[in-house]
Amino acid sequence: MIETRRVERPALRRAAYLGAVLLTAILIVALIWAEDLRFIHSSGNMETVARALGEGVELRDQNIGSLSFEFVRRENEQVYFYRGKGWGGDGYGYVWSPASRPSDVRHVRGPWYEFRDDAHQ
Repeated sequence: MIETRRVERPALRRAAYLGAVLLTAILIVALIWAEDLRFIHSSGNMETVARALGEGVELRDQNIGSLSFEFVRRENEQVYFYRGKGWGGDGYGYVWSPASRPSDVRHVRGPWYEFRDDAHQ
């Protein structure tokens, strides 16, 4: 019986670890999906803010649609919607740029891009 318990415990431990890893992966995917949905819901309101914001103007602690931002700032015909720091410690957010594609960004849709770095703080 002692040997059976030794065999069962490592198997149970592995199953618990596997379950925790699977649950973590599911939660990460759900959080990413939720962010995308909140962006889609908020992008119209964000564009309204972007069009009205003057050059060099910065807004702090803004809630726009379903998203919150540490700051919103217009720089050189682009408007940065800075969400905060991600899990890796890098800053992230969105850029509204109808005239051209900014560097080091991922295209989201239309004039919207996503950035992940510390350069826009």
